Amino acid sequence: MKTRLASSLALAAVVSLGLSGCALVAPQATLDPYSPSDGIEVTIADVDVRNLMLITDAAAEELNVVFTGVNNGQSSQTVGFRFESASGSGNASADFRLAPGLTQFGDPEGEATFVSLSGARPGSTVTVFVQGPGGDVERQVPVIDGTLKDVDGTYVFPEYRPFVP
Repeated sequence: MKTRLASSLALAAVVSLGLSGCALVAPQATLDPYSPSDGIEVTIADVDVRNLMLITDAAAEELNVVFTGVNNGQSSQTVGFRFESASGSGNASADFRLAPGLTQFGDPEGEATFVSLSGARPGSTVTVFVQGPGGDVERQVPVIDGTLKDVDGTYVFPEYRPFVP
């Protein structure tokens, strides 16, 4: 009787371990930080750059630098962006002064900064060096076309239409 009970418990343990074994050793994807939008995020010291992207039209002659800056410090900070095209044939730069708190940049009706960068086309990425109070970080920033339409004529990124140069 004891042998039968022990073997039943052992079998139950093996079955439950077999069914849950993958969950024991598999990494949890929900623990990986990611940018939940179309742009990128960078943190340098007390400054967070959120949802950084370049928005343009189909011609891509001018690119609007769009992002939200969060200055967690007590005084104003300067954040600089140095953009390089994939071919290395062009570069552009833009500097922004961030007051303490949250500031949004890129609104053509308010504060917009446009850069020209040869070789940057909608759907591509360009190298950006984000320079802040604690150093600089290299990332790839997306170039988004706010005029792109789907096959049925609707805008793919309608939320970016106001930011198109």
